[in-house]
Amino acid sequence: MYCPKCRTQYVENVKECSDCKIPLVDELPEETPLERIKWVALTPLAGEIYAEMVEEVLQNENIPHFTKSDWATSAFNISSANLVGAKVTIFVPEENRDEAAEIIEELLGKR
Repeated sequence: MYCPKCRTQYVENVKECSDCKIPLVDELPEETPLERIKWVALTPLAGEIYAEMVEEVLQNENIPHFTKSDWATSAFNISSANLVGAKVTIFVPEENRDEAAEIIEELLGKR
């Protein structure tokens, strides 16, 4: 028995997923492969605070994204807008690069 949502396997006498609270099935449907996305880096931002501002707008515009902090920022868990040399890079799908770059330009005056 399997949960069709979280795909956890259960023993035969269990009828409902304990986490998802939905009925179990005998077999899982075949997984569909994930879409391949070519991620591109935008201009690095000077700190987590600026990245969070941009991320909020990207999310509102339904633009997929993820961020990567530089080593010092992530190692010391520093959230700063003006830590000397702190950089955060936002990655977006290649097809959203221009739109995301315009958002950064409008918010922060960077390109």
